[in-house]
Amino acid sequence: MGKSPDNSLIAFLLSLVTLILYYLFLKPILTIEVLNSTESFAKHSKKKYIMMVVLFSILSILHFIVNLWGFQSKCGGTITENLGKVFVSTFAPWFIIFGLMMAVLIIFPGFKGTFSNVIGYYAVARSSNKILVQLMGNPEVDKELSNNSDSTSDEKVSSDKSNIRKASDAILKLVGNTSILINQLTPENFMQMWGMLIPVMKTENQDSAVNAPFKKQLLEDVVLRDNIGEFCWYLYTTLLLMIMTKTMMLQQECVTTVAHVKENTDKYNSKEEEKKKREKENDKVVYNG
Repeated sequence: MGKSPDNSLIAFLLSLVTLILYYLFLKPILTIEVLNSTESFAKHSKKKYIMMVVLFSILSILHFIVNLWGFQSKCGGTITENLGKVFVSTFAPWFIIFGLMMAVLIIFPGFKGTFSNVIGYYAVARSSNKILVQLMGNPEVDKELSNNSDSTSDEKVSSDKSNIRKASDAILKLVGNTSILINQLTPENFMQMWGMLIPVMKTENQDSAVNAPFKKQLLEDVVLRDNIGEFCWYLYTTLLLMIMTKTMMLQQECVTTVAHVKENTDKYNSKEEEKKKREKENDKVVYNG
């Protein structure tokens, strides 16, 4: 029985690489075309859930292999003898904790905001602020332009302008800085929120053909911010599970069989015999002065 090696760094690096590859190649990309089609969005959601299962399987199997390697180094014996204990200590917490965390993020996606509203926000704040400033009008400037324009008295037009300015003022007062508005946007509510923003956009940007590039760029920022929040949940939950499984593995006793005991005894006896032989050879050495 030897000392169990600490494979935590290897497990962490493998998990980190797996998560990065998942977001680069496995997770389906949400686009405007997908959001505009109910059928496409349903296919996208189905593929996303399948890829989440694939991610869960890869991570749990990787940690199972690393844990089995460590337990094998500690206790020796065959893989079959150690398989059961490592399997329970690895997959039980992974199914319960990681699986539950995934389910919560699917049912309550707002929980991603714990990280996406902070870390994700700083990743997209500059680009999203630039997009929103280009899209949205300044009510003070619009008011000045309105005062200098042809004062044709149309009661309905005047009322619409007044409502739009009030809405713009309300949004800017609520958000304070336009860049913070990005935290109110999620992949789930993007189309609804975009529709609410159209009335307070600059007049020339209210045309769908004109604002399409801004819409695409803003959705990319929203998806990136959401993915960062999800990534943090996955990574920190993985770290928690590494600590839990490591503790459980340390509490597991090695599987001892008669053959295993005999093998360890023979190894010990052979080492002792070699040691005695070396001592006898050293005693026979004669030093001539």
